[in-house]
Order: sequence, then C-alpha cells, then structure tokens
Amino acid sequence: MAEQIPYGIVQSILIKLGSSAFRDIRSAFGLEEDLEKLEKRLGFIQAVLADAEEKEDSSQGIQRWIQELNEVAYDADDLLDDLATQKLKVSHSHPLLSLAFRLKMSHRVKKIKERIDDIEKLVPILNLISRDTRAVDSSWRETYSHVVISEIVGRDENKKEIIKSLVSSDNHKNLSLVAIVGIGGMGKTTLAKLVYSDAAVVRHFELRAWVCVSDDFDVKSLAKKIIISMDTNENLECLNLEALTKKLHQQLSHKRYLLVLDDVWNDDFEKWDQLKNLLMVGAIGSHILITTRKRSVVSTMGDDFSCVLKRLDEDQSWILFSKIGFREGVKEKHPRLEEIGKEIANMCNGVPLIIKTLGSILRSKTEESLWLSIQKNENLLSVRDGPNDVLSVLKLSYYDLSTHLRQCFAYFAIFPKDYRIEREQLINLWMAQGYIQSSDVGNQYFDELLSRSLLEIDIEYGRMRYKMHDLVHDLAQSITGSGILILSDDEKVISKGVRHVSFSGQLSPVTKALKPKSIRTLLKLDDHVPSDVSIVNTLIPSFKYLRVLNLHRFELSKVPKCLDQLSHLRYLDLSSNGFKVLPEHLGKLSHLIYLNLSQNYFEVLPDGVAKLKNLQTLDLDWCRNLKEFPKDIRELINLRHLKNDWCNDMTHMPRGIGELTLLQSLSKFVIGNGRSSDDHTIGRLSELERLNQLRLLGIQNLQNVRNAALETRGDILRGKQFLESLSLKWKWGDLKASQVEEAELVMEGLQPHPNLKELFMSHYPGGKFPSWMMNDELHSLLPYLVTLDLEECSRCQILPPFSQLPSLRYLGLRRMNEVEEMKESSSAKPFFPSLKTLILDNMPNL
Repeated sequence: MAEQIPYGIVQSILIKLGSSAFRDIRSAFGLEEDLEKLEKRLGFIQAVLADAEEKEDSSQGIQRWIQELNEVAYDADDLLDDLATQKLKVSHSHPLLSLAFRLKMSHRVKKIKERIDDIEKLVPILNLISRDTRAVDSSWRETYSHVVISEIVGRDENKKEIIKSLVSSDNHKNLSLVAIVGIGGMGKTTLAKLVYSDAAVVRHFELRAWVCVSDDFDVKSLAKKIIISMDTNENLECLNLEALTKKLHQQLSHKRYLLVLDDVWNDDFEKWDQLKNLLMVGAIGSHILITTRKRSVVSTMGDDFSCVLKRLDEDQSWILFSKIGFREGVKEKHPRLEEIGKEIANMCNGVPLIIKTLGSILRSKTEESLWLSIQKNENLLSVRDGPNDVLSVLKLSYYDLSTHLRQCFAYFAIFPKDYRIEREQLINLWMAQGYIQSSDVGNQYFDELLSRSLLEIDIEYGRMRYKMHDLVHDLAQSITGSGILILSDDEKVISKGVRHVSFSGQLSPVTKALKPKSIRTLLKLDDHVPSDVSIVNTLIPSFKYLRVLNLHRFELSKVPKCLDQLSHLRYLDLSSNGFKVLPEHLGKLSHLIYLNLSQNYFEVLPDGVAKLKNLQTLDLDWCRNLKEFPKDIRELINLRHLKNDWCNDMTHMPRGIGELTLLQSLSKFVIGNGRSSDDHTIGRLSELERLNQLRLLGIQNLQNVRNAALETRGDILRGKQFLESLSLKWKWGDLKASQVEEAELVMEGLQPHPNLKELFMSHYPGGKFPSWMMNDELHSLLPYLVTLDLEECSRCQILPPFSQLPSLRYLGLRRMNEVEEMKESSSAKPFFPSLKTLILDNMPNL
C-alpha cells in the first residue's frame, strides 16, 4: 500500500529549525552544526517530495523510501519537541543535568542525521527530481459562493417522480421501499437530500430520519444510528439489540415515517430482512428511501419504485461545467477556453462529480496550456463506469493542490464517511499536527478545499458543518494508506504504520496492539460514554508523543494525573466530564495550542493555565460555575480565542486581559460591579481598547460601567476594523434615572467600525438610541451589516432608520413595548433593499 508523503511534518520541522527560538536552543545545547546540516538535508529532500508522490505507485523502491522518510521525519519532529520542552525545564543552577541532556540529545541528533543522509543518498538513484511547489491560490475568493449553493442539473424530473412515489395516497402498505441507483459521483445523495427537505415531504411524514450506511450493515449499529438521528441524546452504547428494538419501536410505532439509508452496499437478504422486521411498526405509508451503487442491493431489498440516475447529456454536462469552471467574463476574454471546456465536459462521461471537480480545478486558471493538460490527461481519456475510473480523475484535483495543503486534505480520512465536522475543529487539528502555523492560514486552506468541491457544506437545524463526498473520502483514505485508522468493534489487526486513530463508542481491546511511540492522534468522535475508562490511566500514558487527545465525555471524576507525562500534546479536549476542580499540573503541557474544558463544573481556572504560553484557543463554554480566571491571564500571550459563553457565575473579567492583543474572539467580556477604580483585580471596559484583532466580541453587564464618559472616551470599538460580530447586553432590573442616562452615554461610546456584519443588543435601558444609530447616514456607517437583533430595549420609542441599511438580510425586534415608529431617512434610499427575514415579537405600540 502506498505511503502518505509527510509534507506537513517536513515543513513543520524546517519552520522550527529556522525560527529564532530554535537558534537559541541550538546554541544552548551545543547543537548548531548538527542541526544546521539536518536543516539543509531536509530542505533538499522536501524539494523532491512532489515528484516522489507522483511516481510512488509505479515504484516499490520509492514506496520504501517514503516509508523510511516518514519514520525519520516523525522522529525528528519529536526530537525538536523534546529540545524545546527541556529548554523550558532545565535550570541554569543544575549544570550537570544540562550536560547530561546535551550528551543525550547530541547522540539522538547524530542518529537522525545519519538516517536522513541515507535517505538523501537515494534521491538520485531513484531518479527523483526537484519540482516547484506553488502557494495556495486565493483567486477563488472572488466567486466563493458557487460552491456553497449546490449546482444541480438534470434531476428535476427524478425529484418529482420520487416525491410522487413517497406521498402517493394510493399506497396502503405498512412499509415501502424507494431506491435511487447510480454509479459513484452521479449525485444520488444530493438528490436524496433535495427530496428529504422538500416541503411536501416534510408535511407528509410525521418523522424523518437520515442514516449513512456505507459498508457497515450491522443491524444493531443501524438501530442505534436510526434512534440517534431522531434527535435523542441518550447513551445507547450499553444496550443490547432487544433494548434498542424497544426504543426504536417507541419512536416509530403508529407513525408515518421516512427513513433514508444513504450509500447502501449490503445485498445479504438475511441482514436486510432482520432490519426490515425491526421497522415494520410504523403507520401505513411509511417509506425507506435508499441510495446505492449496486442493483443487486435493490433486488435483495425488494423495491416498490426505483429511480436509476442517467448520466448527464452533453448539454447538461456543459451547463454544469460552465457554472463551475468559468468566472464571469472569462469565456468572452478567452474563447479558446470555451472550446476546450466543452471537450472536457463531454469527456466526463456525464458524471456530475467529475464535472464539478474538474471545473473547480480550472476555475481560477486562464492559461490554455493548463486546460489542455487536463483535456489530454490519460485518466480522463479512460473514464468509463467503474469507481476506480472516477477515483483516478479525482486524483487530478489532489495533485493540483499545493503540497502544504495535501496533508491537510488527507487528514480528513480520520473521520468516517458522512461525518460532519466543524470548520474550527478541523483547523485546530491541522495546527496540532504542525500542518499549519495559524488559524488564518487554516481558514484559507479550508476555503480552498471548499472551492474545489473536496469539502461540502452540510446545514442541519441551522448549524453549518462540513463533510466529504464518499468518493472524495475514498481518495483521502487511498492517500493516507495505513497511517490512519478508524477503530471498529471487529478490528483484528493493526498495522505498525498507524499514527492517527479515531473511535466511536467503546475502545476496542485491540487498541492495546497500537505501537505507543507512533501514535500522534487519539480522537473520540461521538458523545457516548465509554463503559471502560480505565484505558485513560493504563494505555494512554504510554503514548508519549501524542499531539491530539480527545477525552470528551469520558465522565472522569478528576483530570488524570498521567496527562502531565504527555509533554508533546497540542490539542486536549476534556469537555463534558463534570470536573469540579482543575489541577495545577495542566500548566506543564507547555506545547498546548488548544484546550477544551467546556461543560465542566469547576469554579476556578487554576493559575497553572496561565503558563500555557503557546495556547491559542481556550474553550470554557457552559462552565456555569466558573467565577475566577488566573490572576496572570496576561501571560497567555498567544491566545486568539477565549470562548466563555454561558459562564453564568462570572462576575467580572480579570485586570490584564487587555494585554492579550492577539485575541480574535472573546465571546463574553463581563463588566464587574467594582465601585472603586482602584480595584486592581477587575478589568474595566477600557481593557478592550488594545484588542484590535477581534472578530467576535460580546460585552455583558454594561449596567456596571461607572464613569461612562471616562471609560468610552477612546471610541473603543470604532477602530476595530476586523470586528464582524458584536453583542451588547445589560442586565434587566429597576434602574435610577442617572443609570438610564449612564446607559445612553455608554451606547454613544460603543459605535463600531463600518465593517461590522452582526449586531445583537438586549435589555438596553436607555430612553433613546445613540446618535450614531439615529443618524440619517446610518447606511454609510454600517454598510455591511447583515444581521440585526434587538431584544427588550423597553424604553425606546423611535427606532433608527434600519430600512436604509443596504446589506441587512435579517432584522429581529422583540419585546420592545414602547416602540411606536421607525425613523425615516431624509436620503432617497431603497426600502430594506436586501431584507429576507423580519421578526416582530411583542411590539404592541408599533
């Protein structure tokens, strides 16, 4: 099996070696010469990696070379981590300890350098050549929306036929089956989603459930997935099939339901019959809608109606390719590209996924030679019906990625098919592995994967997440080879090359066969509580080189002491465990960049957390009992994201938080009720002045601002050009007239930068809105505002001229008892030119 090229690890090593911090480390441990040679050798090897990847399928020698490079690259990365960690630990007052460590490290460096020398010597023997690697192309940004909205061509009649079959009043069967059949990449899942969310279907069925099956047609597992998909949060891991059947029947009994089974491969009649018997409890008219590539599946399950997806014809193929492959005006400026594009569209054999993928590759390119290289590619010339043909074309999209982005793409294979992930989570995982150095770069990489249709947007219950098409997921798995393992209950053998492991539910006993030194990722994927959590204290401490550890909802009574041995950790998730106390030893994990402590019960965030100088994200959401931050919070000099929503017991922010000048999101800045300006523990509103990198900000308890004129004199928000989302909250209660006037003064000083996109206000006690909101030129003060939500601004009678805001799409006005009218602007501007949603709730005088 082909090995994954370690692009990200090699790049991470070279960045570390070239940093100023490592120049100090080289000098401190007397390793200047050896580490300089190591840097040069790796730089030379990095230049031939792209060539090695394209040749590895045809050369066993290159495959072995890549395997050996992987081993030494990970060892070198671990070595550099050890050096950085020890630099922090070694005391100048212990020269013998320092000397012993120097000798040990010198020996390790020499061994690694020798191994890299051997790898370098093979480069000319294997005929590997240097190739230019391009940076991530950002020209897609101009037309990003084309990948957000699904481009669907030629499926309208299919959709109508399927819906007609599902809602027909002539159906008197207890359970019917409808099938969508087609080869991979034909749009079966997309069509099923269109049907599933159609208004007529939503009205017709009392219950709807969606389950991705893939190649795991285990009846017990499917029963769990069906129950979970009907919006239950129960822990089902310990239930046997009989108990699951009872729960399933409670959900479905006497209800007309629609169950979608997406991507079914099973053609074993006994398994299907067993599942069908579990589902025969619904009302007449219940349906199962399946998508499958195999006609034998339909024969086995006995369908009542089949929709076999045909390939797109030439016209449809060209329409779809044109929508995705050409930016506005390109066809007119480059008519030759239109000719080549039509030929490429025809060669895609009517498969929408191939058309979409190739269109995404070419969208940002106007050089005729690049279009011709796709047209003449041997993989495209040989496209027929098989999944391997489709996969070979999809690989063109992979090879078109920058080398830095390839490892980011492949890491998605750690998630199962149809798994939905948050953008922020994936970016943090990339950072933890060293594939990227900042979230800004991560967002750029993520958006490029979206623009190329290698990731898809999935919106459910208003929540935006992302997943991969199953064929694209197959591509990611083929690239990672044995490096990534998704543990399953029936796992028998574990490859020695495994480095990244994910699991759901229980940890398989075979986990003990994992090679401790190699494991970089141990990622829990679900909300279920494992029945055996002893593994935390027995097995995990042996994984010395873990970068990612997810212990979400293990229901641990306390933070395991063994964690302080995992000095290489970058990403640690301890959420939903119910911890009442946090230990100081968390501060020993000096490399952490992401720490999730959300949904726990501790009251104090220990001072040790302030020692985590590399920390970029600290998640404290739903820590309802949290009252106190570390007194030295200013020491978290690299913190970008402080998430503290629903920390209801917080009374104030600590003094010094304003020194965290890299902060990009601060979900809840709580203003304290300190009466004295000399109180050195309470952070004032003025702390926000220097936080000019903020993208998201929530300010709470604004009624506690004591000297509004003094605290807001510097226009603390107007200079925040990156701020996109702002939330302003007062606490409801009876206020004196002086406090009402103070609130109005506060609002005058909280005018945001014109780049603001979202504004939320609640319980504002002022009798009037600030002058900047009542301004006739409000349309120019907030030209990009998309969302505006005002709640319980109960004393205001006149609304600002919101109707003139050019970009406003959502306006919510709730419980504003005194409002009588909206101010009309004197300028002749269109009335609510972009508004899509208007909510008026409890506005008796309007």
